[in-house]
Amino acid sequence: MAWSDGEFQHGSQVNLELGGTRFGYTAALMRTMIIGEPSDRLKRMHEAEVAGLEAALAAARPGNTCHDVANAFYTELKKFRFEKDSRCGYPIGIDWLEPSASLQLGDQTLLERNMTFHLMLGNWVDEDFGYVISESFRVTGSTAEVLTTTPRSLFQI
Repeated sequence: MAWSDGEFQHGSQVNLELGGTRFGYTAALMRTMIIGEPSDRLKRMHEAEVAGLEAALAAARPGNTCHDVANAFYTELKKFRFEKDSRCGYPIGIDWLEPSASLQLGDQTLLERNMTFHLMLGNWVDEDFGYVISESFRVTGSTAEVLTTTPRSLFQI
């Protein structure tokens, strides 16, 4: 959604992307907030994106590829009849964007222990409708370790 100088009102949506650095390592986090009651469409999008996020995190383990993680996300999202045309994440760590791999279909980069990624699920459906949620995570021996404890909620303000 484009920036505007319009006033916030009931039904206005706020999509935030935050970043932090500790000991020289970067992590990012995105969440969507709505002023008032979310529409059914936004609730469905949130449900779909969280399901996709969880599927992607479950696939983020050593031996799988960036493609496998992206495919898990896209497959789950399609079950809710939504699609995303762009990558769903990228390496993050010493810098905001590590240009070494991409969580997208076709990227056969093998995941290894201690790789870190920003699984960013921004989805712009229409000019005035979109949604964001993300997690930064580290690949461990058997799964993904999410770097924050922020709830995966659609925040109402």
